[in-house]
Amino acid sequence: MYKLPSPVQAPTNKKPNKRRFRYLIFQILGAILLLSWISYSFSSGVDRISLKIHPAVEGLISRPGPISPIRQKEKKKEAYVTFLSSITDPAYLLSTRLLIYQLLHDPLNLDSTRSRDIVVVLTPEISQDVEALLMREGATIERVELLDGLDLPEQVNDHWRDQYTKLNIFNLTSYERVLYLDNDVLLLKSLEDIWHSDGSDLPSGLGGVGENSKRLMRNTDLRIPPPEGLDVEEKDYLNAGFMLIRPDEGLFEELRGVRGYDTFYMEQALINHYFDWEGEHPWTALDYKFVSHFPRSSDIEEGYHSLHAKMWKDPVPQAVRQIWEQAVERMEEHWRWHEEE
Repeated sequence: MYKLPSPVQAPTNKKPNKRRFRYLIFQILGAILLLSWISYSFSSGVDRISLKIHPAVEGLISRPGPISPIRQKEKKKEAYVTFLSSITDPAYLLSTRLLIYQLLHDPLNLDSTRSRDIVVVLTPEISQDVEALLMREGATIERVELLDGLDLPEQVNDHWRDQYTKLNIFNLTSYERVLYLDNDVLLLKSLEDIWHSDGSDLPSGLGGVGENSKRLMRNTDLRIPPPEGLDVEEKDYLNAGFMLIRPDEGLFEELRGVRGYDTFYMEQALINHYFDWEGEHPWTALDYKFVSHFPRSSDIEEGYHSLHAKMWKDPVPQAVRQIWEQAVERMEEHWRWHEEE
């Protein structure tokens, strides 16, 4: 019968173990050499390929990319902005609340994307109670200090003394673009189309709607409309109550250093001086139907998006004033209904 061989006894000497150890070392060294050769070949190949890339494209390839599309979107967004520096006349607080309501809650005028903040820039004079009210009604609050060191007109009334502080809007750099609206702007329909309209890319950082020709402007507290028949192309004087802005800290600092303009209209005069159509950074004209700076009854039928006037005291047509009164009533009814819930 075939007998199984006896089990082989483990050798008592250590030479085979040493041989296996040396063999393992050789394997590791070989793997390292192989990886080094592959890495060298790959990098050389990349170098050879990069020589064939057009320099313009190579610059794009080497440029650092964004952190991520999601984070970039969160950091850079758009907003509607208004400014409240005094409530000595309570109508300004009412108008601010109405603008917030129209942009956020009024089904006739709201931004249907519901993706844009409604920012109210407040000066130190505005109380915490007013701030709390505006926040309850949906606003995002930006507290700013008064800007000083800028040239003032010889005489300035109490309401206008803080108007240079409005320039802080150019420094709202947490937003890619902002649409600034004076708080006496009344919406007739949504303004959301402005974000994708012609000129909204803002080559100089500012777009708006002209109210008159510079050659026709006079220093007066009266609101004097331009002559009938003045072409849009001639309205090179921007009304600073309606501006599409690309905020930038460098631009903000440049504006603070502007001098050599007629100071009667304060921040509006400064802005028109810096963004002059014949200067180095002309403002961009947007569709004039986004705002009527001198409201008429016909603006309602002609499809204007908004009307800019102090509806409670300016000499506006009765049909226009009635739209404002109805909007105020809708707002008050909206908040009464929410308080009763």
